[in-house]
Amino acid sequence: MSHLHPLHIVAVVNGFKINKVLIDGGAVISLLPERMLGKVGKHFEELVPTNIAVIDFSGNSMPAKGLVMLTVKVGSSERHSVFVVVPSKASYNALLGRDWIHGVGDVPSTVHQSVLLWTKEG
Repeated sequence: MSHLHPLHIVAVVNGFKINKVLIDGGAVISLLPERMLGKVGKHFEELVPTNIAVIDFSGNSMPAKGLVMLTVKVGSSERHSVFVVVPSKASYNALLGRDWIHGVGDVPSTVHQSVLLWTKEG
């Protein structure tokens, strides 16, 4: 029943290899738990202030700590993406939402536990 499992991948974020990156087609934005900020070479002082509040799966609202631009590389596909930094104890190390999925032309499949990425070569 692997199709019931969340789709986790390994990505290179700002040059750092990060495991347990969740691809979530139900999320409008990409999220980065604040505990991961230093692990991708960023500091709290670099965050862009925002008034965004994120609603978690249980319906609770949490204010974002700020926004950060990160380079995300999956396979041969590389893209700059804005992440909302949140005070989360989530089991994932980063969440790639629809903004990233559509930006790279990603086709995620929880059934096959894989991601199809289009390249210039097809």
